[in-house]
Amino acid sequence: MADIGAHELSSAFKCILERFHIEKFRETQLEAIINLLQGKDVLVLQPTGSGKSLIFQSFPLIIDELRKPVRSSCALVISPLNSLMQDQVRFLTSIGIKAAFIGEEQNDENIKKGVEAGLFQVVFGSPASFLGSSRWRAMLTSATYSERLCLIAIDEAHCIQHW
Repeated sequence: MADIGAHELSSAFKCILERFHIEKFRETQLEAIINLLQGKDVLVLQPTGSGKSLIFQSFPLIIDELRKPVRSSCALVISPLNSLMQDQVRFLTSIGIKAAFIGEEQNDENIKKGVEAGLFQVVFGSPASFLGSSRWRAMLTSATYSERLCLIAIDEAHCIQHW
């Protein structure tokens, strides 16, 4: 995505800000997003409440805005905290973003099938969920995710006991 023009980027950012009901990105958020768009690995170390989640929550939408009319990007968010993942799914869903979580507490087979089919823009799961199940390992290597995956984010990495 190295050939993105300033106008296209500004337009994409404007759409995302409206969707999330915020006025502007913080400087650290912009820096992280621009580095991701340049294909760089990004590490964001910021305190609670600084807006780290907005980076991975918005990134697939930014990609889709830049690729219009194609809208199929997906971010995987790995987090060890089920309650946080469920809260984020509720929030994203409330603003019209397709989000889901996988894990032992996910009993809805339709959501699981939707995750496998790439129907969600943001998919949350614990390290054990993604790697401890042959179903989700197969999903990660599927053609669907090879085409749609734009980001893998590790949230709350300090809570992960084993790497």
